[in-house]
Amino acid sequence: MKRLLFIYNPTAGRQRVKTMLSEILTVFAQEGYEITIRPTLSRGDATQVVADSAAGYDRVVCSGGDGTLNETVQGLLT
Repeated sequence: MKRLLFIYNPTAGRQRVKTMLSEILTVFAQEGYEITIRPTLSRGDATQVVADSAAGYDRVVCSGGDGTLNETVQGLLT
């Protein structure tokens, strides 16, 4: 089974991701992914999580704002 790391910032924007999380995960599950879900806890968290664990996943997906995306990319480049 394919593995997916889903990182999201629960406080980004209008916080819509929290209300749509089930729908989002269903789409990935229907595509055959085993999903690990990780909310960010503080500034820099996404970078650390991705740097430490992205190698074990087929896909890394993030949801949030510019900061969440920036941190995720930084983690991938580490």
